[in-house]
Amino acid sequence: MAVELLAAGGCGNDNRIARDGAGAGARDWLDDVSAANVTLHQLDIAIVAFNIDADDMNDATDATFKLQWRNVSDAGSFADLASTGEMKWASSSDLVDDATVIEAEESGANSINCTGKGWSRRDGLEKEGANGFTRTITQDAHEDFQWAVALDDADHANGDQYEFRLTQSDATVIKLGTTKLTVVTAGKIAGTTKDDDRSAAEVSVIVTAIESDGGSPEKPTGPVVAQTTSDGGDGTYSLEGNILSGSVYFLHGWADKASDLSDGSPPVTAVDRV
Repeated sequence: MAVELLAAGGCGNDNRIARDGAGAGARDWLDDVSAANVTLHQLDIAIVAFNIDADDMNDATDATFKLQWRNVSDAGSFADLASTGEMKWASSSDLVDDATVIEAEESGANSINCTGKGWSRRDGLEKEGANGFTRTITQDAHEDFQWAVALDDADHANGDQYEFRLTQSDATVIKLGTTKLTVVTAGKIAGTTKDDDRSAAEVSVIVTAIESDGGSPEKPTGPVVAQTTSDGGDGTYSLEGNILSGSVYFLHGWADKASDLSDGSPPVTAVDRV
């Protein structure tokens, strides 16, 4: 007879969110393990992870697990992750459906919300192009479940925020995640690299975009979000990567000449990527 996780004495830890694209054996986690709000654009794939803890419990035989989402900004109701919807499953990502989550890909093997719990064995499961699954959870396991979620139908034009929860077959909530996801419009910055007095194009310049405070003088405040080399013929370039429309960036240009080393640009605001 099936025994669900909560009935067996297990508990749900918190969730984390990564940006897809780090490749096999890695994850680009966007928050710390104690939970935070994160931002992605509509062309990204999100990896949404939940942990469970099976310390001091009976076996959860054929327990069921499912990911649900809701639009917080619209005060929407929770819905199962499916093939359609503002949040929907992705069919192409770093994940492999039903593959085991290896240690280097874990979202954080900590008992965040399970007071007095612990674990001695790691395990986990990846879900791509699918949602619910049945799994037997045994004593002292720490399980990390990860779903690939496509964002292209999210309400990015309004920058809506979404949250997720882990449920079992009877819709009982195992854990409501505290890490929320805001989806915004993908952006780009395009231009032409110029020489010292900006009288002519300078070609083959490495252009780097860094998150900025938008101040005067502007200074970089975050990680590199995009980098490219301007065209070798006319100096044109287009930066995309993780740039978000409407956000302000610090641009740095470098070429293999001392005179082409730049200490940064005025604040540059990204436009919509089309």
